[in-house]
Amino acid sequence: MKENLYNYILGIADNSLILGQRMGELCGHGPSLETDIACTNISLDLLGQVRSYFQYVAKIAGDDRTEDDIAMLRTERDYKNVLLVEQPNLNFAHTIGRQFLFDVYHLAFL
Repeated sequence: MKENLYNYILGIADNSLILGQRMGELCGHGPSLETDIACTNISLDLLGQVRSYFQYVAKIAGDDRTEDDIAMLRTERDYKNVLLVEQPNLNFAHTIGRQFLFDVYHLAFL
């Protein structure tokens, strides 16, 4: 049971981590100042969630790993994120569409 919970929370955390990084790529590149700040704040919100998720995952694992170890000391194949969050920021419309789809998907898992 603990392994299922570990994998479930890890998947949610990985989704938010990758999407937070993707949204952070837009810092300074939004079509307007307000939009740029909004995308950066979404990125920061996602990364804030990630820290809580990884702290919980580290607690569930019960070993010596910290949230930083779990987040960054894995190979790319060990991440459990959905493909949607890996998609590049092609243009602003695509990015907002991806964010909307992720938010609807993410809400179902919370």
